[in-house]
Amino acid sequence: MSDLEIQQDDLYPPEYRAAQKAQATALKAEASDHGLRMETYLVPSIAEWVLTQVERGRFLDPSEAVFAAMQVFTELDAYPDLHEELFRREINKRLNDDGPTIPGDEALAGLKERIKRRAEREPPTWVKVPYPS
Repeated sequence: MSDLEIQQDDLYPPEYRAAQKAQATALKAEASDHGLRMETYLVPSIAEWVLTQVERGRFLDPSEAVFAAMQVFTELDAYPDLHEELFRREINKRLNDDGPTIPGDEALAGLKERIKRRAEREPPTWVKVPYPS
């Protein structure tokens, strides 16, 4: 089990994780042939970055930005050493940050609270613009 899976298991109830995995298994074969349409939630900082890129014309819409990001992510899978190096650099950058520190238990409690608050309010939704006929 990876560190990410362990972290996610700490945040979500086991039945919720099991339902997500079951749905992935059920859709995988058909998605392999036809692709997958899904709703994606972006945390505020990433949502702002994506919308700025759309405004600048780098991406046509948020869907294209997510596609590009996933493409880079899957390409990075072929280079686990590079992935690990990037991860180490990010950890070191955060360890060397002079900002305030938060104890682990407090940070996890805060994260769970943010997840709960976000579940109580619907974020804005991008509506796909119809292609002109």
